[in-house]
Amino acid sequence: MRAVRNTTEGIEVLTVADVEPPTPPGGTNETDLVRLRMRASGICGSDLHLIEWGPLPITLGHEFAGLLDDGTAVAVQPYTPCLTCDRCRAGQEQLCRTGLSRTHGISIDGGLADAVLVDPRALVVLPEGLDVGDAGLVEPLAVAVHALNLAGIEAGQRVLVVGGGTIGLCAVAAARARGAEADLVARHPHQIVAGERLGAGRTLAPEYDVVFEAAGSQGALDQAFELIRPGGTVVAMATYWSPLQVGLAMTSKEARFLASMAYGCHGGVREFATAAEALAQLPELSGALITHRFGLDDAPEAFRVAADRASGAIKVQLSP
Repeated sequence: MRAVRNTTEGIEVLTVADVEPPTPPGGTNETDLVRLRMRASGICGSDLHLIEWGPLPITLGHEFAGLLDDGTAVAVQPYTPCLTCDRCRAGQEQLCRTGLSRTHGISIDGGLADAVLVDPRALVVLPEGLDVGDAGLVEPLAVAVHALNLAGIEAGQRVLVVGGGTIGLCAVAAARARGAEADLVARHPHQIVAGERLGAGRTLAPEYDVVFEAAGSQGALDQAFELIRPGGTVVAMATYWSPLQVGLAMTSKEARFLASMAYGCHGGVREFATAAEALAQLPELSGALITHRFGLDDAPEAFRVAADRASGAIKVQLSP
């Protein structure tokens, strides 16, 4: 088996002889896990930040899908909530107090490998019509679904997405699918083109009901509060790897500022499953987002391309 890890030499594809057996998530016996043969695994922006921290003892990858031993095609929710802490009992499984200790690609082995052991609770069977080779996009789309649910997006609302990476473009597609008007601010021409393919407008309105900040920069956050209407909602979808400042516009407009973290349940329905269904109904999304596909052996080059947004990369994906 091959597995992609960040070592003292950088991104390497290691053989099974070099990799310790997968460590089951906390509280889970190895016999309770199932084997997934990976078919698609995406490189996330957070992966690029994660490898900056240095060598890691786990296999990378939290956006992945594959086949079970019986041939069933599934996407994998990369963390499994404990279901016993106060946040889980309150229905906020995305805020599970120990979820990070059971997250593939961060604390346990991820999907950038030939195969990985997963908790059966993490599996979502792919709906008919969704190619397993595109199903690595279920995870980032689930991030967008959760953010839209937090904001209460409805048909007829006008929303702005600031940031043309995978998460931002997923937010555009999901908002459009709900009947909202969605404009996009993006840095690179290829991101703007992808947004147009998904129905995003390019001419900015004077103000918006909801602004999704998906870039994670000071300039993006400033623009979000500049363009939100009084009493509107700014949703932070980005991960802030360094501190940012919020200006006077937030208080003067009484704008709500919401943080959106991963995905959980909404209205009793698992948001990861909702995202899988939505991806099946948005066939244009994979074509707009997946710009590069590599084999697993080419992981070092795949990470290099993913880090170079000016090269035209949006979603870089690997498969065996």
